[in-house]
Amino acid sequence: MNIYDKVASELYGSNAEVMSIGTSACGNDILCAHCGDNSDRQIIITAAIHARECYTALVVLRQIKEFTGSGGVYFIPLVNPDGALFFETGDTLGSRFLRANKAYRQEWKANAYGVDLNCNFDAHFGTGSQNTFSPSYKGYVGEYPLSAPETRALADFTVRVKPKATVSYHCMGGELYWEFFQTGARKARDDAFAKAIADYIDVKKVDGHLNSAGGYKDWCVNSLKIPAVTVELISSGTHPFGPEDFKEDIERNAQLPRFILDEAL
Repeated sequence: MNIYDKVASELYGSNAEVMSIGTSACGNDILCAHCGDNSDRQIIITAAIHARECYTALVVLRQIKEFTGSGGVYFIPLVNPDGALFFETGDTLGSRFLRANKAYRQEWKANAYGVDLNCNFDAHFGTGSQNTFSPSYKGYVGEYPLSAPETRALADFTVRVKPKATVSYHCMGGELYWEFFQTGARKARDDAFAKAIADYIDVKKVDGHLNSAGGYKDWCVNSLKIPAVTVELISSGTHPFGPEDFKEDIERNAQLPRFILDEAL
């Protein structure tokens, strides 16, 4: 079973409320599961915005199974379904761009049309040190902020939900990023939030890392003024990673949503 079908099967087989927040460039649903209540204490957890990191979705699927208690969590395990399917199976989904770039399949981060979704948000757009400006397997910022259907869907959904915080799973590095030009009380608040999470899941909190731009975390911090973190799973290794490489991270992160709602916010 491919990762897209696994996500769909486990979400629809769970007790969660399941919805699509939008569709990808090739028309695949971007699925979301909501667990918990509908109070004003909501968080969003995302994974697999980069194709080659699609098995970060397994961490989120475990969290859905484990979640209990008050507050609510919107889990979006597979933000980039087209890229994930291409990386995992080689399915080009009718995309000429994917067909022309099969040589890069195991390194693929972008969506089906060569947009790196984590560079496509409106947060110092196009100023990242590794940004590129033409379609590619990684780094391309897109024509303009939120030009990709996946990022547009996630941004619109986030604005509707009004979360208190967001967590985004990537790999690799065993690190957590949280800063994006906050100052004053917001910086102190977000620093404390990041430290609590980093300590809980045993990753390194990185301070002052400001050479990226256009990411979902960056946009949440910059536009919504909420604490947001990017968690880089797997402390060391070389891409591509398989499902078995995430076993330790799955265990360490299983109860993180409950911890955030009870102790970190």
